[in-house]
Amino acid sequence: MPRKKKRLSRAPSPESRNKPTRGKGAEGPRTRALHVLAHMRREDLSLAEAARLEHVKPATVLRYVGSALRRDKTGGRYRATATDKFHRKLNLPTPSGPVPVSVRGSKAARQASAYLNDVGKFLRTGKTKQLRRHKGKRFGTKKQKVELITDPEILTTLARGLALPEQLYASLGGES
Repeated sequence: MPRKKKRLSRAPSPESRNKPTRGKGAEGPRTRALHVLAHMRREDLSLAEAARLEHVKPATVLRYVGSALRRDKTGGRYRATATDKFHRKLNLPTPSGPVPVSVRGSKAARQASAYLNDVGKFLRTGKTKQLRRHKGKRFGTKKQKVELITDPEILTTLARGLALPEQLYASLGGES
């Protein structure tokens, strides 16, 4: 029997690497699974209900974030744990502009989100009280730690120069 020719696969062009390949912004399955986990935590939904909202199979969710889910009893409903230890890359402001910083766990992500919310409140109202609780805090891994900016002058300068991060997440763990 004659052998079939193998198709050579091409590497994606630099232009197509960052383009969506499927619907809903073409988020990867891990990102959608993390969205399901967030729905389960916020709205107390079952795995099936939350997966339906994000158009992903429950099996996919279990594959990517199964360690953050627990069953009530054998054969019972899946519940989201209060926290997880998944790696995330978060955009945090520095004097030179936003920098992606690797953090581990939902607790660190929640704290970074609270910081960025407080920065937003300061920029809207001019009140520095909410920034005080973040003074001296650092985020990141041992290799790369970023100290949170709490100086009102620096934050105002960064905001004028549009150098504050537009979104919290740079990427989630395995996706870049």
